[in-house]
Amino acid sequence: MKIEDIAEAWRKDAPIDSVELDTESLNIPVLHAKYLSILYKERLKLKSLFLKKKQLAKTLSEYFRGDLNNPEDLTEIGRQPQLKTILKADINDYVDSDSEMIEMNLKISMQQEIVDVLEEIMKGINGRNWIIRNSIEWRRLTNFGQ
Repeated sequence: MKIEDIAEAWRKDAPIDSVELDTESLNIPVLHAKYLSILYKERLKLKSLFLKKKQLAKTLSEYFRGDLNNPEDLTEIGRQPQLKTILKADINDYVDSDSEMIEMNLKISMQQEIVDVLEEIMKGINGRNWIIRNSIEWRRLTNFGQ
């Protein structure tokens, strides 16, 4: 799910109808279930990306060490033979600066942002109880003053 779609859905779900506080209170579990389901799926995507990053890092390390120079392996990873000898100490620098790794890190960053936004939404949903309760208390107090 795109972060823009999540933000738009929350924009629609976030407002609290100040007239129908009882209905809004009953709607909290529905909102919680909706966004928890989305959060769960997005966290799984993030974990999957981390695992793919580990696999990519291993493949790139082997490639830059020269362990994947036979034609079958090169075809499988879509690379040309590694002709340059790279020192073992420099392999991590090559892996980190590889375009595939940079793209993977960008995907992970975007997915982390989605998870972070959803966690903030969950905090907002959990705080709705307090907001509704405080609104009801305020109405009680202001009605006694009349």
